[in-house]
Amino acid sequence: MAKDNELFNKIIIEKILECEKVIGEKDAKLLQNIEKFGGVEACRNVLKRRQYSKCFNKLKDKGRLDLSMEAVVVDSRFSKLFDDDEVNFCFETLCDNGYFN
Repeated sequence: MAKDNELFNKIIIEKILECEKVIGEKDAKLLQNIEKFGGVEACRNVLKRRQYSKCFNKLKDKGRLDLSMEAVVVDSRFSKLFDDDEVNFCFETLCDNGYFN
């Protein structure tokens, strides 16, 4: 599980930095919390509020929801790091916003 956490951290940070290139903005608070608590815990803190990640709507407008935190959480490599409610929330959010169309 530690390797999965390490890979998750690497991928989520890469997505946040790529997001900055695409929309000119990054989720600095999420990045700070990843460095402080680790990627899984930082994402859980966002998900427990049942809100979209900070840059979600701008990524949607650019057609790049693949860079969203939600897309990383539902990735089959990482979904086991989260509970069903967290994964389902991300999946429904992505479905509702046309990610899987």
